Amino acid sequence: MHATPLEQSIFKTLAWFSMFDYPMTRFEVWKWMIKPERSFGLEEVYRALDESEWLQKKTQSNNGFVAMKGVGDAVDQVINRQERFLDAVRKFQLLRRATYYFRILPGVRAVSAVNTLSWWHTTPESDIDLYIIVKPKHIWSTRLLLVAPFAALKLRPREGAVHPFCFSFFATNDSLQLDSLQLKEDYYLAFWSKTLVPVLDRDGVFESFASTNRWASSVLPNATRREQHPYHTARSTPSLPIQSSFIDPACRALQRSRLPNEIQERANKDSCVVVSDQMLKFHHNDRRAEYRDRFKELVGRHL
Repeated sequence: MHATPLEQSIFKTLAWFSMFDYPMTRFEVWKWMIKPERSFGLEEVYRALDESEWLQKKTQSNNGFVAMKGVGDAVDQVINRQERFLDAVRKFQLLRRATYYFRILPGVRAVSAVNTLSWWHTTPESDIDLYIIVKPKHIWSTRLLLVAPFAALKLRPREGAVHPFCFSFFATNDSLQLDSLQLKEDYYLAFWSKTLVPVLDRDGVFESFASTNRWASSVLPNATRREQHPYHTARSTPSLPIQSSFIDPACRALQRSRLPNEIQERANKDSCVVVSDQMLKFHHNDRRAEYRDRFKELVGRHL
């Protein structure tokens, strides 16, 4: 029995999320379809999940969630997702409090939660990963003013840390284009771009980000950008005149000399670690290629 294009698209989507032990609602299956052959309607997806014999042999369901067979028990996956959701809620509460401090810094133009936190799929040891957009000529001073107090309070990633804050991705608001960071068939970066959860957005920066990175819609055509939710919005706090572009060179010299060896060795050799006055990306353990290859192997075994 050959799978139809719709069945293949549904299965590919479930296969991708199976790598992260993430069971999906039917709406999520439609929303996050990866490069569907055409624009399938929500009703078509629902009907296929209900009636397709081919899909029923490949999937399992529980309590309104559907997942791929062969990657664990559906009941356990649903319980796991619920537990991780509750942990993410706690993390967002901490992040909302931290946003009061972010607002004080005039160099900070926008902040969003990313990675597992943007999926509400974290454990207590998971980082509170952030993507921070700053004014040009303020990237190094902003990083220093953000990292220093969290390091002093031992709220940075380290062994045994709970709810640590990770400041590993900064960009200036004139360098929002992520095209240069893409790998071949970089599905992870497309998901990353579409799932940013804004917690601070001055001057509509994330609207500009979405407009600048329209390429992600060619991978995920049904996914729209996330708006800032009132639950994640801290009360407005005036910024203080404590930053100037004149101090950025000194902040750069101080921090570059203290970067870990693994960051300095890999800097600007690929898209994993980028160190410049427009972007600071410290993902030395970037697993995008691994996820892409696992996904291709998984799909190849079933289609």
